Amino acid sequence: MLALEGVRVVELGGGVAAGYCGALFRACGAEVLKVEVPEKGDMVRALPPFSENACFPESSGLYAFLNAGKLSSTIDVTKSVGAKLVSDIVVSSDVVVEAMGPGNAEAVGLDYPSLKEVNHGLIVTSLSWFGRTGHRRNWHGTDAIAQALAGFIYPIGPPEGPPIIPGGYQAQINGGLTAFLATMGTLVGRLEGDEGVLIDQSITEAQVAYYEPGVSKSEYDEGTSLERIGPNRFQPTYPQTIYPTSDGWIGITALTPAQWHSCCELVGAVWLSDDSRFSSSFLRCENADELDAELMPLFLRKPASFWFHEGQARRVPFALVPTMDELATLDHFVTRDVMSQFSHPEIGTFSAPGIPWKFSETKLQKGGRSPTLGQHTQKVLKERLDLSKSKIDRLVEDKAVWMPRATQ
Repeated sequence: MLALEGVRVVELGGGVAAGYCGALFRACGAEVLKVEVPEKGDMVRALPPFSENACFPESSGLYAFLNAGKLSSTIDVTKSVGAKLVSDIVVSSDVVVEAMGPGNAEAVGLDYPSLKEVNHGLIVTSLSWFGRTGHRRNWHGTDAIAQALAGFIYPIGPPEGPPIIPGGYQAQINGGLTAFLATMGTLVGRLEGDEGVLIDQSITEAQVAYYEPGVSKSEYDEGTSLERIGPNRFQPTYPQTIYPTSDGWIGITALTPAQWHSCCELVGAVWLSDDSRFSSSFLRCENADELDAELMPLFLRKPASFWFHEGQARRVPFALVPTMDELATLDHFVTRDVMSQFSHPEIGTFSAPGIPWKFSETKLQKGGRSPTLGQHTQKVLKERLDLSKSKIDRLVEDKAVWMPRATQ
């Protein structure tokens, strides 16, 4: 028995945040149906990494990762008949994850008030960059914009240079995870008899919440904000950085006086723990350049694995810094079964991180096969809406739905 077995989720719109939110629902056992744009599909299909063995719209590894095990239907919701089809599908659904962009759901009658008329207990989670209200509600965003406005980017980089963008899809993954948690809490209440609800999830605000320490410092520490103090330097302690080793890199952190003393013992420089320049976390931060000059040559003497195991044995939080290729074979991750196998009929099979939790009494659906564009359109129309072949053919002719040739 899966935790969310029997729960039906519909994804409207697209993007990484909605895709990750839906992926978490699917992993817990829900049936997740993506409504994609005819011929083009979810915008994530155009995002890298791309497989050399496939062509658009089936070449994105990111799409394959976010959409394993989901159903894909291609319905043109800008046509009234297409929007009506989605509304009819929602009648027998529990959750709608909507990420259609500012005002678009309202324009086609797929907003919360409209959908609530056909399904009184429906939960609609509306994902957007800036939320449904406020001065920026109609703005479009990117992951970098969300990270910048959330305060993540300003403190990163050299003091004399510009802030550095971390890259990736951190804000959208955080937004998708936060949306999933909010929806799950509401779903539990609804299963106990509560009415449906609209959840307004801002991706940017989710990122702000994850950066609470920086916001708190500015608010409560006499209005001062976190300033750039250099790459891999983070207040309020030091060393909290990455040093080169004889064969790679090692991440080290010394939070307490005991950890700092143990670190000095390990590298054979006990005298550093008695040096007045480094006698407190504050002073080590202030004199980070001098401390780096002392420690860096010492860490270069041995491989990263030596420092990692010796540091952990002394209860000092050292960490390996693996390459992407090494990540999948880390012994702890292998033991914990962190990586999952994902596949796509044109891309093939690849490994990627699975769902970041485990249940003691129920299973998770890990990895799996992602759909080709519109693969399940006919199945959904027949089984969910009980439409005849002639009606489906007419919808195809009217371009309200689109199906790949293999299923026509």
